[in-house]
Amino acid sequence: MDSLSRASASGQYIHTGPPLTMRTLLIALVKAYEIQGCYQMGNSFNDYGIDHVVLVKLASTAVVSWMLGLNEEQNMASISHVWMDGQPTRVYRSRGNTIPRKGWAAGDASRRAVQLALYVLAGQPGAPGALTAKPWGFWSRTFGERGFHFPRPFETWTIQNVLFKTMPVEGHAVSAVEAALFQLRRLGEMGISEPVMQIRSINVRTTAAADLIINKTGPLRNAADRDHCLQYVVALTFLKGAAPDAADYLDTSPWAASEDLTHLREKILLVPDHELTQAYLDLDKKSISNGLTVILNDGSVLPEILVEYPVGHVRHPETEAAVEAKFLRNMAYLFSQADTADIMKAVHEDYLPVKDFVDLLACPTATWKL
Repeated sequence: MDSLSRASASGQYIHTGPPLTMRTLLIALVKAYEIQGCYQMGNSFNDYGIDHVVLVKLASTAVVSWMLGLNEEQNMASISHVWMDGQPTRVYRSRGNTIPRKGWAAGDASRRAVQLALYVLAGQPGAPGALTAKPWGFWSRTFGERGFHFPRPFETWTIQNVLFKTMPVEGHAVSAVEAALFQLRRLGEMGISEPVMQIRSINVRTTAAADLIINKTGPLRNAADRDHCLQYVVALTFLKGAAPDAADYLDTSPWAASEDLTHLREKILLVPDHELTQAYLDLDKKSISNGLTVILNDGSVLPEILVEYPVGHVRHPETEAAVEAKFLRNMAYLFSQADTADIMKAVHEDYLPVKDFVDLLACPTATWKL
């Protein structure tokens, strides 16, 4: 939008799409979230080994096509190219193959989305059977004739139920970190000065999704491996006495080579639970639960602490304040308080050109500080 806004203002481009304003930008975000969210509700791309970033590409292509002012036929042509692309497998998120690609996969999908929409703007046609053709259409190779299932209409549900990441922890593990902090508080109240030394085992009752994505045993080879390991973040929380920071996953972090962390990680057992999994999939609940039970060396048990809606979940009362605090903390690395206030105000100015908003982000008056 920034590029289109500047080209349009300079006369290099005649814009035929919606106004390139903050209001349109926010509508575009709602549309992109909703498209991806509605597809994910009833369609498991994981079952076919396809990484979910295919939906980032799909949503972004549809929204960019709309922003460019493409007509319905052109928009469908753009989307057909999404399904004709070879989709990325989720191997780079899986045990033994987790690499930093998982951190740039969504950016890559967004880049491709813009490219496909521009191809169609330049005159490229689409293929009407990209999904349905036999035997080479997307459905024939994956979901079969039933195609996709949508339990909800496309409205605004996804953006209203989004999980904000208030700590640098994979989403399915955030509630486990919170539960670990609660258990640490219990241990402190019991007068146990070195709680980690007293732990025989930690049982984690979790969802099938967490078990699939972040249940990792054995060596962890890099930061991407560590930040997608539930055992690592729980063990780290117990040892550190606080939630993980992004630097705690790096190869240079003392935790990466910590024998104590490795030893404690081996004591953590994940058990996927049907009830928690059903609540995770239930659109009326959408909990993202983990329950931690701690067994001490003397055989005593700290009963399970179950966290269903961690901070960051729309249903947690502290989420809004936590998200704002994170925003202000991160902005302070580069922007003055006055700059930040101007940026926050600009988000609410419906008719502000996007290029003017980006200028606020590109011209900080503060100096970089860590």
